[in-house]
Amino acid sequence: MGMGNYAVPAATNAFAKIDCLLAIGTRFAEIPTGSYGIKPPKNLIHLDINPQVFSANYPASITLEGDAKSLLPALLTAVKAQKAEAADSTELAKQIAADKAAYRKEWTDHDSGDRVNPELFFSQLNQRLDDNAIVVADDGNHTFLVAELMPILGPRNYMSPSDFNAMGYCVPGAIGAKLANPQRQVVGIVGDGALLMTGMELVTAVRQQIGVMIFVFNDGELSQIAQAQQIPYNQKTCTVLGLVNYQAFAQACGAEYVSMANNEDVGDALDNALARAAAEHPVLVDVRIDYSKPTRFTQGVVKTNLARMATRDKVRIVGRALWRRVRS
Repeated sequence: MGMGNYAVPAATNAFAKIDCLLAIGTRFAEIPTGSYGIKPPKNLIHLDINPQVFSANYPASITLEGDAKSLLPALLTAVKAQKAEAADSTELAKQIAADKAAYRKEWTDHDSGDRVNPELFFSQLNQRLDDNAIVVADDGNHTFLVAELMPILGPRNYMSPSDFNAMGYCVPGAIGAKLANPQRQVVGIVGDGALLMTGMELVTAVRQQIGVMIFVFNDGELSQIAQAQQIPYNQKTCTVLGLVNYQAFAQACGAEYVSMANNEDVGDALDNALARAAAEHPVLVDVRIDYSKPTRFTQGVVKTNLARMATRDKVRIVGRALWRRVRS
């Protein structure tokens, strides 16, 4: 997702001391930069097929206009011709591995109570999926959980509406991915709010016998918005969805239903869903997810936006939040 304070520690630390950055095919948009929270080095080399993106959000010292398919091989050839000695990346690789392990442990150690721990869910899911499985995420808090906790092992194995934030993308996106790749496993990760927008497309999956697995992260609210309100304001406004019977929802669409109520259910529920999907049955898995621990993305974006405010605005917002916490 990037390299600022909103990114996982492995990325933040790995990029902490760079003096040059080669950016390929990126617009440096709001989401990938954590609300423009990254600080690229002065030596920014920007390669893109669209010249309008150059220096739009971050000034580039060198711009390379063209298709990466042709420019990158040419650039690599030129670098190799210089016969420069490659830097030893052994220590950096060790640091990245250690940071990843520590971050996973931070999530594993978090007390999820009677709900499903996100790290446990993703680690168990990752163990069961093929390396070429396609993961489709909707827009919401789960998007950043996927980015932070779910390894994606190949190109075009992950899809998400991360630029335009189109809630409701996951279910039709997963169906389309499975239609285009019938021999590959396709997994959808969707929030309960987003599912209520396009979840009825499961009817199409049932009619066409499309074996997709849709995991709905069920917490009863629009959690990304709720956390963005809770952290600075200590209150939530217009984010509560209420209780929805997802078993009845699945049955109404003709889809299979699997419940994942707590950590003890994770393994069996995943095996059950995989087996049903392999038999060309679309499956809706009701994951009672624990959202009590904010993602690095949410924490980083809140800090970034607070930092760019004027001092008097910071004092007013922080003061109001503290006062609400005292009263509550």
